[in-house]
Amino acid sequence: MMWRAYVCLAVLAWVAVCQQDQLQVQVIKNAPTCPAEAVVGDKVSVHYVGRLVDGTIFDQSRTRSSPFVFVLGAGRVIKGWDQGLVGMCVGEVRKLIIPPHLAYGSKGAGNVIPPNATLTFTVELIELPDRTVREGEEPERRPQPGGKEPTAPTKLMVQTLVNPPSACPRKAKTGDLVTVHYTGQFVNATTFDSSQTRGDPFVFRLGEGAVIPGWEQGVQGMCVGESRLLVVPPHLAYGKKGAGDVIPPDTTLIFTIQLLTIG
Repeated sequence: MMWRAYVCLAVLAWVAVCQQDQLQVQVIKNAPTCPAEAVVGDKVSVHYVGRLVDGTIFDQSRTRSSPFVFVLGAGRVIKGWDQGLVGMCVGEVRKLIIPPHLAYGSKGAGNVIPPNATLTFTVELIELPDRTVREGEEPERRPQPGGKEPTAPTKLMVQTLVNPPSACPRKAKTGDLVTVHYTGQFVNATTFDSSQTRGDPFVFRLGEGAVIPGWEQGVQGMCVGESRLLVVPPHLAYGKKGAGDVIPPDTTLIFTIQLLTIG
């Protein structure tokens, strides 16, 4: 019978190792009601506390008196957050135990997060402010200790948020006159322009330079009824000059675009 004990111990040890390598999500508090769950592309507003395995708090939003707002699945937070907050309801509180490869990895983060650190976050979903947008390239590792600014992406990132409701007999191409609704945001989720707000769709001819290069590239191949999220790096947006008092120089922009018609 002794061999069975050894087998059981081996299995338990294997399970423990596997758990250390996986994201662990625990619901600490259920929401009283849940009319909508957070999904990839939603703007979410959360309060959180981040701890090392010894219990040391390295970051928390409540000391700054304002929730942290970001777009879920946009690669602007660590992978453990993008995965662990999906399906949350407003008012719900979760505990995330995040292994190093889903956090800051072998590099750590400055003098705050050691290399190969497992992190624990207590996260409360405060609000789903409005349901927008995106997924990314090399992520900004947020929550970003020390208040460092995110690194701008180096290429255009495109994600289909809503597929066309039916067949797509025609895709937008250079030379087409297209009509779209759009919302433009900064990486901190602040909206700087929206045709939806004005109730006035935007019409332009694709490929004639009437819009920024990120739009020229990102709208190509769209179908009527499709919605896409574009994360546009500065060199494909307004570059070093910016745009008046609205777009600062060297700014990464996020657009949600819905194609209404192809003329």
